[in-house]
Amino acid sequence: MRRSYLFVPGDSERKLAKARQRGADVLILDWEDAVLPENKARARELSLEFVLTGTPGDTSVLIRCNPAESSSFEEDCIALQRIPSEGVLLSKCRSVDEVLLLDQALCDGEGATEHRIYLMLESPQAVLNAFQMARSCARMAGLMFGAEDFSAEMHLTRTSEETELLYARSAVATAARAAGCEVVDSPCLEFKDPARVRSHAQAARNLGFSGKLAIHPAQVAVINEVFSPSVAEVEWARRIADAFSAAGAGVVDLDGTMADEAIVKQARQILEG
Repeated sequence: MRRSYLFVPGDSERKLAKARQRGADVLILDWEDAVLPENKARARELSLEFVLTGTPGDTSVLIRCNPAESSSFEEDCIALQRIPSEGVLLSKCRSVDEVLLLDQALCDGEGATEHRIYLMLESPQAVLNAFQMARSCARMAGLMFGAEDFSAEMHLTRTSEETELLYARSAVATAARAAGCEVVDSPCLEFKDPARVRSHAQAARNLGFSGKLAIHPAQVAVINEVFSPSVAEVEWARRIADAFSAAGAGVVDLDGTMADEAIVKQARQILEG
């Protein structure tokens, strides 16, 4: 399961050393916002050392590269050809052309053909192009929503309920699911408030997101819990699956509630994890 995606500054030797102990399903080694321009070369080298050292268990590693329009993009692509990470997260992606530019750059290098592509959607243009981008190349693996930059471009006033972001989140989640991709929600910035992190994660899961970004290790455990089936959900799923199997019919009555194939599909998804 890919529930938690923890950002780790690529130029911080101290934070990289501790990253493997944080319990995140995916570590995102950041070469963009968390790294000053003068430290980007160091971030690339430290990331290479980190990946070659290996990660525990099923933990995956992604590299967040700089935007396709940035002056650092070309050097990032050259460095990625040497780093056997699972995938690349393209920051501030707006169009299919940018996706294809990264795809071609990865194809040009030797040993980098296995990289998968994830996109950070952080603008109105990106939200409107989400489905086309998600279907644009064979490497595509997931979409991630960046609420902060999106809010700035939309001139939004963020409220605690974040209803003003409901359309954008729903659009990104729907596009990703329609394309068969993972879809990950933006991080909760109040990392010292576990209740707030939980509330944000639950809302994202209810919209169809498969996981959530984390900007602090303290958020990981809460995110993992929220995006894992609860005991009650697993029990419900087992009862539905068993009842449907025993009935030998297209519809079953369970405790006065009718369950058809669509409900059974949800139950199976929970049991399959």
